[in-house]
Amino acid sequence: MRKLLFVIFILITNIAFAQKDTIGLNIPISNGKVIYERVFKTPGKSKSELYNNAQTWFIEHYNGARNIEINDTTMGRLVGRGKEIVNFKGPLGVLMPFDNRLTIQIDCKDSVYRCRIFNMRLSYPKTTTTDDIDTNPEEMVSILTGKSGVLNKNQARRMLESLNITINDTMLSLYKNMTEKDDF
Repeated sequence: MRKLLFVIFILITNIAFAQKDTIGLNIPISNGKVIYERVFKTPGKSKSELYNNAQTWFIEHYNGARNIEINDTTMGRLVGRGKEIVNFKGPLGVLMPFDNRLTIQIDCKDSVYRCRIFNMRLSYPKTTTTDDIDTNPEEMVSILTGKSGVLNKNQARRMLESLNITINDTMLSLYKNMTEKDDF
């Protein structure tokens, strides 16, 4: 059953991320901003259960509650800042782990929750072979549509592909936690 849910999740996620895609990478762009947003149905889960699961996931996933900015049980909303690692293959296939600092918003209602991931900032520290790189998904999209930036078109495409994988993994991690049974 879990395998079936996982396959359905992946299929739906690919469809959901196809909103207003102009560059062929399933990057969800709204008003010039990259915002990953997905609504998940969770039959039988109350708003309170979902909210508690979201809070638990955030604290475990991002190592504590210190980065939670909004913690509203009445609205069922949790907003916080986190960091994910985006594994990007740079020049000559060298793995370059970028820090992706992001905002995640989880809104809960009875039997449904919405996850939004936005305000992303990708950074890679200066090394002996590379300069400091600091960018965002919007800049990567603009590079693909003809503007110049910190990466070339091929690198921007690979970065956005890597970002999609990381965001999918983050949403899957949240989904698993939100749908877990509360059994001992």
